[in-house]
Amino acid sequence: MDQEIASVINSTHFHQQAPAHIVIMNARRLAKGEITAIAHLNSTAKMIRRYHDMIITAARTVVKGVVDVEENESSERLKIHEVPHIQYMGKGMEGLQMMQEEFEAENEGIQIPTTV
Repeated sequence: MDQEIASVINSTHFHQQAPAHIVIMNARRLAKGEITAIAHLNSTAKMIRRYHDMIITAARTVVKGVVDVEENESSERLKIHEVPHIQYMGKGMEGLQMMQEEFEAENEGIQIPTTV
């Protein structure tokens, strides 16, 4: 369902002829039920908010309870290089999920907003 939300929003943007860089790269439902989405690197929350009504309408085709679009007040990016990944290999999505959970557990306060 998470990526379906991103796909529906992006498809709607495309059909409404929004600029090509105004796209959602990833969407994820958090434990509390909120949906977080990562915008394309070349777009800002302010740019995306111009399409507020279109985003709400599109998202509601997947999740009926969507009521608003808010920008994240603090968004930080983290790139992790040279992670010893042998222990996660061959386990498919379960291995990637395990890697994400371990990063979050071992780094107090960090929450990885997208799927690894």
